[in-house]
Amino acid sequence: MTRAQPRTPGAAWTGLLPAGLGQDIVDEMGAYLERVPDGASCVATGSLIEGFGNANSDIDLYVIQPSGSTSVNPIAIGIRESRYVDVEYLGPAGLHRLADTFRDTTLDEVPGALTLRDFDRYYRLSVAARLKVTEEAEAVLDRCSVERAGVYFARWSLAQAAAYLSRATVARALGDVPRAVVLTRQAAAWRATSQLAGDGEAYPRLKWVTVKAARRYGADTPGYRSCLEGCDVTPGDLAAVLTALRARVAPGAAADGDGTPWTLADGVTAVPHGDAAHLILGRKAITRVDGLVLMLVEALAEGDPWAAAVKRTAEQLTVSFRDVLTTAAPLMRELADAGYLASGNDGDR
Repeated sequence: MTRAQPRTPGAAWTGLLPAGLGQDIVDEMGAYLERVPDGASCVATGSLIEGFGNANSDIDLYVIQPSGSTSVNPIAIGIRESRYVDVEYLGPAGLHRLADTFRDTTLDEVPGALTLRDFDRYYRLSVAARLKVTEEAEAVLDRCSVERAGVYFARWSLAQAAAYLSRATVARALGDVPRAVVLTRQAAAWRATSQLAGDGEAYPRLKWVTVKAARRYGADTPGYRSCLEGCDVTPGDLAAVLTALRARVAPGAAADGDGTPWTLADGVTAVPHGDAAHLILGRKAITRVDGLVLMLVEALAEGDPWAAAVKRTAEQLTVSFRDVLTTAAPLMRELADAGYLASGNDGDR
């Protein structure tokens, strides 16, 4: 990325900013820098530093406080004319823990060990313009690697694509085409994000996927269109796009749910009600279930162990065991948290 040269005497930090950044943005950063206390550091990051920004983009600043600081500062958001200045205060200990997590996590562990928030902060730190930094802050910033962020985000995004693809497949099998279309578009966007991260475009915000594709491959080129395949899927081409996406997403990209074998909790009964059912937890609570959850709950209520319930449901929907398990995982966890399900001992699948 081309950097601008310093624009005013004594403000060498402006040379760290992307070329073409508006003078009003530079002035806002300079005004805030004057308020950064001694011993603290300040870096600029976000879409403006990445080169995606526009006239209404936020100015994103991280203030890294020194070790031992007892001040507690919330995220501060101020508005200047039509632009927000978003200031987040961080401590070096937390940043070292984040760097440790990225250092110690293997590629296979990435989908379950890291969150989008982790990637967002790590990547933003790795590309941040260091406007004013102490040696302590510089040490932790040096531990954030753009290359590692890209490799790991590619793996994480592919897992997201696989999970959305499973959910879309199940939604279509259940006859919910509008939901299947939305989920397929998400799957396509995450698959494209994975490809782009592998090609060096690892900024971790899904909304920038088309901008990243245009920057990497050129707008409306064959490479651009191939990367974004499926992002504009319609009901008419849903089946073909799902097939094409499945071929482009590695079979092992997503884990099989969370591995928990579920049973109905003690005292829970399932009462059919039309095309749904009510789960009744004694005299404590009641909730309505339908769709995939209804099919699984019915199988559990009839005495099937978890693996058999999943297999039976997959066969009824003509989808894979993995698709049912992946789609069901967060839904069953939500029921378990509310007390309707319990972790069983289902044995090996």
